[in-house]
Amino acid sequence: MSSLVTLDIETTGLDSSRDAIIEIGAVRFNGKRVEGEWESLINPNRKIPALVTQLTGITDDMVNKAPPLHAVLPELADFIGNAPVIGHNVQFDLSFLQPHHILSLNEVLDTYELAAVLMPSAGRYNLSALAMALGIPRLDKAHRALSDARVTCRIFSKLYQKATELPTALLDEFVRLSEPFDWGAAWVFRQALNERLGREVDADKERSYDTLLLFRPAQQVFEKPLTAAEQPQPLDPEEIAALMGPGGPFAHYFPAYEQRSQQIEMLHNVSRALSESRHLMVEAGTGTGKSFAYLLPTALWATQNGMRVVISTNTINLQDQLINKDIPDLRLALDLQVNAAVLKGRANYLCPRRLELLRQRRPDSIEEMRVLGKVLVWLYEGGDGDRTQINLTGAVEQEIWNRLSAQDEGCSAETCLSRTGGVCPFYQAHQASHAAHLIIVNHALLLADVATGNRVLPNYDYLIVDEAHHLESATTNALSVRITPFELSRLLKELGGVSGGVFGHLLSLFKDVVTPSEFAALNQAIRRATDLSFHFERDLKTCFQAIHDFLSEQREGNPISPYGQQERILPATRTLPLWNGVEQTWATAEETLKLLLGMVSETHKRTGEIKADIQDELEDTLTSIAGIHRRLSEIGAHLNDFVYGGEGDFGQIHWAEINAANGQLSLHIAPLHIGPLMETYLWHEKASMILTSATLTTAGSFKYLRQRLNADEADELALGSPFDYETAALLYLVNDIPEPSDGAAYQHSVEQTLIRLSKATGGRLMALFTSYAQLKRTSQAITPALADASILVYEQGEGASANMLLESFREADQAVLLGTRAFWEGVDIPGAALSTLVITKLPFDVPTDPIIAARAETFDDPFTEFSLPEAILRFRQGFGRLIRTQSDRGVVVLLDRRIMTKRYGKAFLDSIPQCTRKVGSMHELPAIAARWLNL
Repeated sequence: MSSLVTLDIETTGLDSSRDAIIEIGAVRFNGKRVEGEWESLINPNRKIPALVTQLTGITDDMVNKAPPLHAVLPELADFIGNAPVIGHNVQFDLSFLQPHHILSLNEVLDTYELAAVLMPSAGRYNLSALAMALGIPRLDKAHRALSDARVTCRIFSKLYQKATELPTALLDEFVRLSEPFDWGAAWVFRQALNERLGREVDADKERSYDTLLLFRPAQQVFEKPLTAAEQPQPLDPEEIAALMGPGGPFAHYFPAYEQRSQQIEMLHNVSRALSESRHLMVEAGTGTGKSFAYLLPTALWATQNGMRVVISTNTINLQDQLINKDIPDLRLALDLQVNAAVLKGRANYLCPRRLELLRQRRPDSIEEMRVLGKVLVWLYEGGDGDRTQINLTGAVEQEIWNRLSAQDEGCSAETCLSRTGGVCPFYQAHQASHAAHLIIVNHALLLADVATGNRVLPNYDYLIVDEAHHLESATTNALSVRITPFELSRLLKELGGVSGGVFGHLLSLFKDVVTPSEFAALNQAIRRATDLSFHFERDLKTCFQAIHDFLSEQREGNPISPYGQQERILPATRTLPLWNGVEQTWATAEETLKLLLGMVSETHKRTGEIKADIQDELEDTLTSIAGIHRRLSEIGAHLNDFVYGGEGDFGQIHWAEINAANGQLSLHIAPLHIGPLMETYLWHEKASMILTSATLTTAGSFKYLRQRLNADEADELALGSPFDYETAALLYLVNDIPEPSDGAAYQHSVEQTLIRLSKATGGRLMALFTSYAQLKRTSQAITPALADASILVYEQGEGASANMLLESFREADQAVLLGTRAFWEGVDIPGAALSTLVITKLPFDVPTDPIIAARAETFDDPFTEFSLPEAILRFRQGFGRLIRTQSDRGVVVLLDRRIMTKRYGKAFLDSIPQCTRKVGSMHELPAIAARWLNL
């Protein structure tokens, strides 16, 4: 291989048209040998923003006497020569350099693109995270150009080695499929293939890595579906409790097992609820062992009676714990033959047929190429087709995944079996669920199944809902609708016309297999449909513009705020003069849509009747057309509701929203109440439904959730935690921090407090935020200061799953984790890895959020009856992240003094376990926390 050069720049900002370079670093290397390094500070002829100085350490004084950019570019160009240039997200660097007529002819390689394909399950793809994942130590400071160029060099070498280890056929496919694109990973795959073959690539040579062979072989997971007993045998609670008693199977299997009275009491109540077909709500404090308290009686009930029990969770973490740890332990401890399966929504599974179609038609964008490469490497390395195992970054990659997923609800089990031979991940999961005693699902799938008339899950009469405090929000999300111009445009593009899309593919299928007259008639029909599609898109654009105009009038022509714009569409809204324009433009679009749907339906019917020797491929295409017809019909019905108003079965909330970041418009519909749905389809339909969580009560009462979920018929049980919180937890209330309403002063205090506290405790700290914007600002402010102390900062953000971040945090010696909504609950980090929990703000919902505002209006006293109970439930969940075992010890810090200054503060403090409490200053906090942790 010839010499390569890694390049990195530091700048005053992110906009190449306005900002300037302040430092350049480059490393020339060949294989493992570094041939030379080049670096220079650059005078940007402007002040460096404080945030950039904080991040890089580069000050105005450092660059004042540095040369200007034009003076160093010839030397940089000589250093690089004609070598390929490598960078991490290299187009950013080039956007600053190429306008100066440098590097325009060099081959360009991007380590981000490489890592995205070759490390499909990586937690994050930034430079520091990749270095850590690849075992590359940082020997000097991050966010300096030469340092980052050195790290990029080592990352590239590791990734290149990974590329050479891929099968030759896969490398060949990547090279062929990426030919139309200027893709930052293509050169590496060409070189890797050349190295493997020892010769130049023949780009036209067809090779393939059979799609179906990439998936796990079909297997009959369980022998036969369950057969329910005609007369179920009731459980004996005392006998079951004995299994957990001293000298019982649990004590023998778990070396450190301790019987907890709270766990036994919950087990008794769950056993009776199942046996007597009763509903039950159980609050079980942290450490109760609620999972086994319901799993043990549920497993025995299901196996002895041939019953199917659905267990619904809100988080993937708990699903994984149940299926990978708790249920296997239960089997081994009791020698119990209980079958369990996880079932997720179709969109979570990769469809082999759709993957093969993409490979055959070839990607039409760099993003599609990246996702296809990522998926193929993932499957080759043993991925099982479950979306949660792969890192999809951003909305575009997620949208491409959706087109590869098993979302085609028209695909029956029989059709799937005949097309894929049973290797489809969704088919295997669905088949396993029919023979499972315990089916693990999430709340979204549970409620989607209810809303669609039980078309997803096998029939069941017994239901356990864990993390039940999330049932309302999960149901709301499952039944909500979001419509965007982009989504509709993409759907119409997917439909296509005579030269592209599904219609174009349909014509290509029939071109040589039907008579000329049949082909001409089909061609004409598709042309008419294409014209209607064009007119519909044009009419929609006019309608969306009318909504834009309406929103502009509502904000009186002012710019959109940094938080965007959300506008509820109420009955009174629809009486305003400007809304009349929305109705008129939608009426025109709706008429065009009706004509388009009629033409699509007619084309589908006509082609389905043509006899031709292309049955399998034709069936796939017709299924795609039917799916597009269904989605267009649904969107049309939703838009009709949105424009004219529609109450639905349980009341609806309508709002229009403009995203502050990109100015995109979206229309939303959500249910106002989900209690009636719960009552009709769950409380009245299921023999026994058991709701459990560590947080179901507010102010010691189940009243709030009973009302929200229409749980009138459920028995109730509240169990405290067995942990000694007074000894284990210090609750530190900061009394001199500005209130959150004092924006800049409060934010600065949060940042400085986190820096000092993290240094005093050596990291091992998680901070919970109520706003991603605040989290991002805080991360940018504290990262450089903590990096100097060798403390890593992990932040929740786009592209990195909660699971992946948590694993990285657990494994780091000194780290801080910043999280928003996803980290307030379901996070389990026992032991010293998490010793300090910081709650930055009391977790009240944003009152202007359309759903919150609409639901608040249904209460006489919205704050006391709605906002406060919701915030208390979330606060209790956040507090519960710290003490996870009997031996845990830690500090909870609250950086919101409203808990002491407002009347409602006592309700929050009374809702958590009694622990050691101290009120003090920000200055005193680090030393007190260190003493409590014996540091």
